[in-house]
Formats: sequence, C-alpha cells, structure tokens
Amino acid sequence: MEIRRLLYNISALADLGEEAASSSEFPLKMRSVLHVIMGTFLVNKGAVFTAADEEGRLTAIAGKGLEGLNGDLRVDLAEKRMRLNEPFSLLEAWLSPASLTLRASLLSAGAEVFLPLWTRDRFMGAVALGRKFTEEPWSAEDFDLLKAIGHQLAITLHNHDLLTDLAGKAEENRRLYEEMRLIYHDTIQAFAAAIDAKDVYTKDHSTRVARYVVAIAKELGWSEQDVEGIYIAGLLHDVGKIIISDTVLNKRTPLTREDIVEIKKHPHLSYNIISKVKFPWKELVTIVRHHHERPDGRGYPDSLTNGSLSEGAKMLTLADSFDAMTTSRPYKKKLGLATALEEMKRCLNSQFDPHIMAAFCRVLEKEIRSELPEPGILPHLDEDFDPTVITDMLAAIREELSD
Repeated sequence: MEIRRLLYNISALADLGEEAASSSEFPLKMRSVLHVIMGTFLVNKGAVFTAADEEGRLTAIAGKGLEGLNGDLRVDLAEKRMRLNEPFSLLEAWLSPASLTLRASLLSAGAEVFLPLWTRDRFMGAVALGRKFTEEPWSAEDFDLLKAIGHQLAITLHNHDLLTDLAGKAEENRRLYEEMRLIYHDTIQAFAAAIDAKDVYTKDHSTRVARYVVAIAKELGWSEQDVEGIYIAGLLHDVGKIIISDTVLNKRTPLTREDIVEIKKHPHLSYNIISKVKFPWKELVTIVRHHHERPDGRGYPDSLTNGSLSEGAKMLTLADSFDAMTTSRPYKKKLGLATALEEMKRCLNSQFDPHIMAAFCRVLEKEIRSELPEPGILPHLDEDFDPTVITDMLAAIREELSD
C-alpha cells in the first residue's frame, strides 16, 4: 500500500466521524467523501447513493464522471450478494435477473466496482467506482480497504438519518458512536495488515504485538482510554516499513550492515507518518518512535535511557521483542516460550524494564491458570508448550526481580 493512501485514509476516517455529527450541508460533505474514496483508489469515476425507500431504490447524492445514473436504479435486496457489506466487480459478478438492469446501467456509465452499504439490517445505499487511472486491476487488498471504508460510510449515512429524523434519541446516537469507534479500530487493523503484508515473514506481527501490550497495560491498571491508545500504537508501530525496500525486508540471507542501517530507520519513519494524523492519544506518536529504545541507552533512533522512556514505550519494546523471538524469520528459527523468557530475563535492565517484565510474567501466569476472561498472549503461541516448565520459569524470573 502506498504511503499517500495510508495517510489519506486515516485522515479521511477522522473526517467522516466529524461529518456524521452534523446534518448541515450534508450533500456537500458527501461529495468530499466521494473525492476521498476516489483519490484513495485512484479511480476516474464514482458515485455515492442513499436508499430512497425500503425497496432498494437508489438516489445519487454525490457523483463524478458516471453519467446517466439519475434514473430509476434499484437494488434487488433479496439477492444474497446485495445483502453483504462487501464490494464486488461488476465485470465478473453473476447477478440475479432482477439485478441485471442495475448492472447494465452501472457498466454503461463506466462503473466497475459496486459496494452495497448496510448497517445492522438496514440498507443505507451504495458506492459505485470506475476503473483506476493506472489501469491496474482491483486487488483483494483494495476490496478489504473499500469494505472497511464502506462500513464507516454506512454508519455515517445511518447517523445522518437519525440526526435528521430522530434527533431526540440520545441513547441511539451513543450506540452509533460506539459502532463508529469499533469501525475505526477495524480500519486501523486493515492498515496494520497492509503493513505486515509488506514483510511476508511477519504476518500478523502488528496484531499480536497490539494484543500483548493491551494485556500488559490492563495488568498495570491503565484506564480504558489509555489501553485503547496503546493498542493503536501496537498496530501502527511498524508503519514506517512501508517506505523500506521489499528487497531488504524479505531478504533470506543474513542482513548486511547497510541493510541493518536501512531497517533501523523504520521507527523514525513511523513517527513521521503518524505524527501527521491527529490522534486522541497524546503519547501515541512518541511511543511508536521509541519502540526500539532500551533502558541502557543502546537503542535507536534517539539512544534514550530508562528515565526518558515512557511506560508505554517500554511495554511496546518488550512486546515487539517477544513476538520477534517466538516467530520464525528467514534468517533465524523461532524460540520456544521457555527459551524466550530465559533470554528476556538475561536482558533485564539493559533491554527490558523489570517493572514491565514483572507485569508481563503476571499476565502469562494468569493465562496459564485460566484466570483471565480473554487471554491475549498464549493463544498466539504454539500449543505444545509444557505449562509446568513455564510456571517454573516465571517463578525464577520473579525471584530475580525481587532481588
């Protein structure tokens, strides 16, 4: 995924949430939204429709380049494909006879992709997009991102209807806000997946790291809002790798000195990228920048020491390193859980903060004993470990921490 697309979409998502809070000048705002979507995928034509009635008729509220779509357009709501919040290609899709008229109208106007918009069980409208300027085919990654944006847009349209017709239902608006927050998370996860896809050997790395830091933060008693912030930091900590060459990231042979220098740029690159987005969590950007710093001052990019590092940065350092140890890379085999813990114990005070390590150990022990409602670490590891070995290792670590 290109860097401009990443920035465009995170910023656009924030804009959509703000637009849903007001019903004034809504058509103008929807035109802006359409331009955001078209710019994201570099397409030459597009339209956003709202549901005119409960029978699937569409009304265009924003359009560019798709001519002749002001007539009677109707979605067959009985067709399974049309009841899914998933985009599909009009060039390849087999549709029911009732949808052939719609498909013919869209194709003749220059559309290639169609996305029905649903929220709960209510049809809200649709998005139609034309071909890309680059003439490249639509990819699975494009469809995943469009689906996430479509979820947000469906909530936006629904929220607009509520604010217009049901302004007095405050509780419903609160629930919609919560749904929008969850969709925001889903979209950030889509970005994280795109980041991990850049490095074929670290699939789901960002998701695992995010879950690990959440588990540690909850153990340390962080507030719900701060836990949410560290979760987003975990998902986006490696976003800078988007700029680094695929050849370096996916190299099977040992890395050269030049390769290592290149890879070590990614915390600074990540910081530069996400600092351009207005997040509601103040420390998020600095936590991401410092996720390769060490208490002994031998980390990068700023060579900070223990007193200059936030608790969040220390947590992200530990979680990132633990996942690197317990997953295979082209240049090394993964470590077993007991071996990884032994290595982390060896690096206490130099690479890992003892306070954070102690919290991490407590989480592992609680997960082994099934004391947590939603385990966040062990489910992501191999299932063939011996719990007694882990328990003994945790006891040894805690003993050293208490010295």
